[in-house]
Amino acid sequence: MKNHKMVDGKFLQTNKKYSHLKLKQKEKIHQWMYESYRDYYLETRQYPNEKDCDSILEPVLYKIIEADIWIPDYEVYKHYRKVVGNLRKRLRRELSGKMMDETVLEPLDITFSVCQVEDYSMVDIDRDFCFTGKTDEEKSLVCPVDMVPDNTIARDDGWKCFRICGVLDFSLIGILARISKILASNQIGIFAISTYNTDYILTKEKDFNKALQVLKNSGYRIKGA
Repeated sequence: MKNHKMVDGKFLQTNKKYSHLKLKQKEKIHQWMYESYRDYYLETRQYPNEKDCDSILEPVLYKIIEADIWIPDYEVYKHYRKVVGNLRKRLRRELSGKMMDETVLEPLDITFSVCQVEDYSMVDIDRDFCFTGKTDEEKSLVCPVDMVPDNTIARDDGWKCFRICGVLDFSLIGILARISKILASNQIGIFAISTYNTDYILTKEKDFNKALQVLKNSGYRIKGA
């Protein structure tokens, strides 16, 4: 028969298209692709790129054979390249939901001031919760109100803060952005500070309790609440 070959006693169509597969077969293969894509990310903490196709699809092709589904390998590769963007979006949604479920926010019982200073000579850098930032235009300081130095040029008092508990992996994506989006949609402005370990989010004192409640309602856990 034209465009067929004999394999293990079966006539197989050599020019078979992915679109010719049954719906359940397509669903199985798509799920296998996603699982392999996800496993690659969890192992490497990097999203796969074009050169990683073989690594992603090798276990998928093996499962296709085990399931006795006939489709030429090049059709599987072709379909993978077509849907890889959707696989990435799905993984990001899954990771985002998982991060939210596991994220604990810790309110700090401190009132902060956001300042500009002439220099840092009067700043006790060894005090806890002293955040400095120097650019070519300014020297900034965020600290508890009781340690604002005398050489402050400008200050804005009345900020409260919570931090994301634990040490955040640099490969994690969107944690601060998600929190910021939730608060912005509730008309709550923030001042965010990122350190090597984690993120600190400040809001004005009048908005602080509302911010914590909004985040709790959105699925975040509040330490001590």
